[in-house]
Amino acid sequence: MIMNVNQLIIIWIFDLSVSANNEDPLGIVHLIGYAPPAYVEEETIEKPAVEVSGPLGTTVFDPVERQRHFGILTYTVNDRFKKMMIILVIMSILLIGIIVTLLVVLLRHGGSEDAGTTPKIVTGSIPMTTTTTQMAALTSQITSANPEKTTVKSSPTIRTHTVPHINPTNPIQTKSPFSPDDTSCKAKTYPATFLFAYSNDLSSKTVLDTWHGFTRYENYADEQYSWDVASTIQNNLPDPNQGFQNSSSGSNVFDVIEKFFSNPQAPVCGSVMLILLKRYPNEVDISRLVSIIRYHHAIVHVMTSATQSGGSQPKTMYSIASKTNGMGAFEYDEYFYSIIGFFPLFAPYPVYATTIQLSGSGTKSLPHCYLPHPDNYYIALTFQDHVPIDLFQNLNLRWTNSEDSGSFQVVSKDISVVWDNGTYSSGWSGFGYTIYSMSLDYSYLGQDVQNLQIRIYSRTPLDNWLPYSD
Repeated sequence: MIMNVNQLIIIWIFDLSVSANNEDPLGIVHLIGYAPPAYVEEETIEKPAVEVSGPLGTTVFDPVERQRHFGILTYTVNDRFKKMMIILVIMSILLIGIIVTLLVVLLRHGGSEDAGTTPKIVTGSIPMTTTTTQMAALTSQITSANPEKTTVKSSPTIRTHTVPHINPTNPIQTKSPFSPDDTSCKAKTYPATFLFAYSNDLSSKTVLDTWHGFTRYENYADEQYSWDVASTIQNNLPDPNQGFQNSSSGSNVFDVIEKFFSNPQAPVCGSVMLILLKRYPNEVDISRLVSIIRYHHAIVHVMTSATQSGGSQPKTMYSIASKTNGMGAFEYDEYFYSIIGFFPLFAPYPVYATTIQLSGSGTKSLPHCYLPHPDNYYIALTFQDHVPIDLFQNLNLRWTNSEDSGSFQVVSKDISVVWDNGTYSSGWSGFGYTIYSMSLDYSYLGQDVQNLQIRIYSRTPLDNWLPYSD
């Protein structure tokens, strides 16, 4: 879906999740016992003797008669034994039924919990049927590939994209900082939605070039889908007539983010957001918005223009990115297209995140790094929290343990040549072990405090959440 709300146009692609919660009643079976009738001794009545005529020497209890009474006794005993066996069989069947019922209830209960907390994600190829929304300044229109869809009033413009599935790798480190007991949403494997939003004050060329740069560097899996999104963006380019007419008005980016998380169409748990910001917001207090983003385990990346069109708070969105394990880069509009390819969108899962303050020169110890497994990881950092680059000299991020060590270095002479005079740098590095001590060597002119974002990202989804960095 695509949206243009005054200052932001938003694109996302989505898949819906299905959950079930079945409960089976558990009945109680009552067994009624059986007791044979009590034996009652009958009263003996004396009767007169009766003579019986017959052959001499014949007794009353001849062999035939004795055999007949023994047969009656045997029949009675066998009948009672059969009844007891039938009762035992019935009791056994009932007991087995109770045990089976308990097992079924327990298994279904466990399955319902998993289904209710873990979203169902479509994996593999990107779906060809998509939904788009065009958002004007006052009204909006939703169009769909399904002709039965109707036009409605809406808030954010949204287009969603289901990120291809990658099987998670089980962590092997000890004392992991990841949070298995998080009570918020539970998208454990990969982002359900990728949101692409851009300011209405940006030029059409900047927006299109940035999207093409993203798809070129990301080597998008579905060429047809990439063309489809580019076509949608082409039909929803920034419109100056829908923008603010003065520089004192701040961006409505806060409203757009909140509306995204309250939308009923795209799954937002674990989503990744990329915002191209030309107009700064006027808000200073970010606590409420950060809480909403964190609750949904989302990550916000912001590329902020070095030449803003309005607004008063250039560091507000940078702070939101800092508190959601994302990256906040200050870049010049004409270089958005080249820097976007170095953003951690193709390796979206943070395994290490810290935000630090420093000034002058020295060495700063950082929190230890606990990696899920030995692998190549993507390092991303900001070396200054504003433009122009006037204070930065160099920095060197180092990681060590008893068996391995490495470093990632940025120097001032590379800023204009490699990083287009922006504040962002990144690159791949191999880690042969899972636990490292971390430190940062740095040098800045003057004593102005710098807020730096230091991140390590993985291509592989995690089993649990990495806590957010403050």
